[in-house]
Amino acid sequence: MARGETDPPAKGRARNQARKLLFAGLLLVLGLGVLVVALSRISSTAPTVSRLTGYLTDLFRQKDNSLSLVAVYSDDSEDSNFVNGVRMAVTQVNATRQKVLGKPLKLEFVREAEATSVVPLETIVSRTLKVSGKIAETDNLLAVIGHEWSDTAVTASSVYARENVLFLATQATARSLTDHGFDTVFALQPDNSTNAHIVASYALKQGLKRYIVLSDKTDYGKESANFFSEAVANEGAELVYRGFLSGTQRSIDELLMFVLDNKLFKRTDFDAFFIVSSSVQETSEFIKRARYLGLDVPVLGMEYMFSEVIEANVGKAGMKDVIGVSLYDRDAISEKGKAFAADFESKFDRLPDLNAAIGYDATLLIRDAVNRAESLDPNRVSDILKVSRYKNPFSGVTGPLVFDRNGLITDTHVFVVRHDGTEFRTVDSIKIPLGPKSVLHLDPQDGKGSDANQTEALPSAMETIGQ
Repeated sequence: MARGETDPPAKGRARNQARKLLFAGLLLVLGLGVLVVALSRISSTAPTVSRLTGYLTDLFRQKDNSLSLVAVYSDDSEDSNFVNGVRMAVTQVNATRQKVLGKPLKLEFVREAEATSVVPLETIVSRTLKVSGKIAETDNLLAVIGHEWSDTAVTASSVYARENVLFLATQATARSLTDHGFDTVFALQPDNSTNAHIVASYALKQGLKRYIVLSDKTDYGKESANFFSEAVANEGAELVYRGFLSGTQRSIDELLMFVLDNKLFKRTDFDAFFIVSSSVQETSEFIKRARYLGLDVPVLGMEYMFSEVIEANVGKAGMKDVIGVSLYDRDAISEKGKAFAADFESKFDRLPDLNAAIGYDATLLIRDAVNRAESLDPNRVSDILKVSRYKNPFSGVTGPLVFDRNGLITDTHVFVVRHDGTEFRTVDSIKIPLGPKSVLHLDPQDGKGSDANQTEALPSAMETIGQ
């Protein structure tokens, strides 16, 4: 017999012993079950029976040591780029030996309702408080990522901060998101001021001097439009018209008919549109109808312009000269970024957009920070996220993701992307935080420039459309 082998009689004895132990265990469980049934007939023992049942359940329940990552999304389809980017990252994390401090990630998706100008702010706040409150009660909650709109993200941030939950806002751009001093709240996108000034800077360099500025009536829309208007006006550009995209009394077509046929300005009096809306559908409809009516001037916008949804709704040809900003440079990216883009395209048969990239990066960033902190404590992880900018910062497919003391992304590049009729191309790059020559007279106290009254002093007759 070879060394290390067990003789057959010994094997048989071991099997018999295992059977006896199993049989004894089954008898014990059966006996406890009979005891529970007997005691349940006596009302005075009900609390004892309840506790005993709980103990038995816990005894035979398989322990779940996974950590929950909640991703809040709002797209109509669960096949959205953001959702798929997050899924890819979670799969990648769970395939590694280290995982998150040795624990696997369990991904949970929560869909939030649309938060646009047609929904009263009170309704948005009320339902967001309910959703975020429920999310904060999730078992083994590691972090929350997502919330598409600034109104929902800012509202939810107060709940997550109160409950000491790590929150990475992947799409929100309101300046107020990181102005409240919440330790566990982070903004992964530059704020509206930064994005609007970057778009304005590029447009002015392209020789575009006359603008029609349109927004919806959300705080996001009005704030972004005001920042853009201020930036171009301070450089001597002309605001031909400042109005609203649509409203209860006007449609997109009625707005475009006004642009084509009014007594205030002619079709040849403007070089570009700047449009901003919390509704991707409204933005898509404006671009699509404008192109149909022959308005082929550049259409400037914010970070949401680099969207596969808008491109699909409008069509590639109609997207020509649509311009936005992005943390994700699809044209000149790292080997890591190229691998991500190739993997994403092979899985979903389309190129990733900013939402896909930032959902992917946010997930890996959390894993990186927790493993660096060697702790699940949200405050400890938050500190690691903030100090990593000084040494060995995390770099994802969107570039470095580091934050200032308030949790706002900093020390990275923002790219200007322009559609050429086939796809978006990167056409410019600006480093943030912006240098003194890039910031156009911003007052850090209220976000308004020294010449902010210029954008507020336009004739009221020019702001009647869409109201």
